[in-house]
Amino acid sequence: YTSWRDTKTAIILFNRNKDFSAVLSKIPGVIKTHPCFKRELGQFGETSFQYLLHQPNDSNRGLILTVMAFNVPKVDS
Repeated sequence: YTSWRDTKTAIILFNRNKDFSAVLSKIPGVIKTHPCFKRELGQFGETSFQYLLHQPNDSNRGLILTVMAFNVPKVDS
């Protein structure tokens, strides 16, 4: 949840799947389907993405979303 004053948010994604590349390839498509999506701001490295969204009740109020993905492989013991 965000308030009207929030302008920067982040999603930190920890992946335990075996196919991290498949997870990374799905992130842009999922974000673009969000009803508040406005545009992409760029990709920083292979695992960090940035987007511009708007507040749900105010389409003129921008919100920067950064998605950072980390692969956390399961250790077999």
